[in-house]
Amino acid sequence: MSLTRTAYISRQTIKFGGVGVLALMLFWYGSVAAIKAYRKANPPYQAPTVRYGILPKMLFPEKVFEAKTFSFEFPNDTVPKFSDQAKVFIVYKPNSSFLALDYYSGIAKNLGFANSPIEKETGLYEFRNESLNQTLTINVLDGSFKLKYPYENDQMLLFPESVPSKDEAIETAKSFLDQAEKLNTDLENGKKLVSYWKMDGGRLVRAQAQSDAHFARVDLFREEFDEESKIVSAEVESAPISVLISGSRVEGRKIVEVSYQYANIDRESWSTYPIKTAQEAMSELKAGNYWPAMDTSNKSVTIRRMYLAYFEPFGLTNYMQPVFVFEGDGGFVAYVSAVSSEYSK
Repeated sequence: MSLTRTAYISRQTIKFGGVGVLALMLFWYGSVAAIKAYRKANPPYQAPTVRYGILPKMLFPEKVFEAKTFSFEFPNDTVPKFSDQAKVFIVYKPNSSFLALDYYSGIAKNLGFANSPIEKETGLYEFRNESLNQTLTINVLDGSFKLKYPYENDQMLLFPESVPSKDEAIETAKSFLDQAEKLNTDLENGKKLVSYWKMDGGRLVRAQAQSDAHFARVDLFREEFDEESKIVSAEVESAPISVLISGSRVEGRKIVEVSYQYANIDRESWSTYPIKTAQEAMSELKAGNYWPAMDTSNKSVTIRRMYLAYFEPFGLTNYMQPVFVFEGDGGFVAYVSAVSSEYSK
């Protein structure tokens, strides 16, 4: 074989060999990427960890209601599908009542309540600011508090200088919570809902617009866990934390009511628990084993939507647990505890 022929064959071998190696590399990396994508879309099954043992039954506010007759009409006539498990989160316990009283007395002083409080009942203390006619009631057992100015009896507030805009109301509410040392990252990043209210016959009712209002109310929701894990509370479209703001510029008459109830959730401490199937939750709803967040006078309700969410802890509890939410005609909204009955006693 001539040297020319040998050189030609060598060049061709290198050329096509390189192409082959490149093709092999592309095939290899493509296969690895495909396997990773498949594993991400189809992760290996992991059984619920149930690290906290048997959970206490979910605590809902006391409410008297009449069970209804339910029917279901979901989109595409398809019952929603859910995983067989969901996370349960740890709730931080407050300090002991003795230490908490010192802590909240300091916060009360920051808010203008310098006098010693009166214990109204176990763990419930009332602070008074006589000069501003304000009352601050703090439950040192769960950290909740209410601030109140008797705005219902103040006729001057019916002629507001300037009811705050939505942005102004949010900044005022955040400033108050910051002063009370309660504006944490969870609330800073959460949704803020502003609504307008007015006095009508001695009652506070929703106003149609800012121009018709006497007050602006800011509801502050905690940051949700993710896009698919909504957090719901005892009142639909209302948060456990709200600030009512008047149109007055006089100190003590601008922020006229504050409600604060917040459970400190450890987002890094959780365990998975088995949950009921959609059919089991629907059966419990039909059997009357639900809690109505928003009821209706209708005796029969058609449920149009069902999803999994987390219920804001009401009262002292160790856990934030998932619930099935049912939404139906007439504004009806109901919650059914989601954790399997065998793990909730």
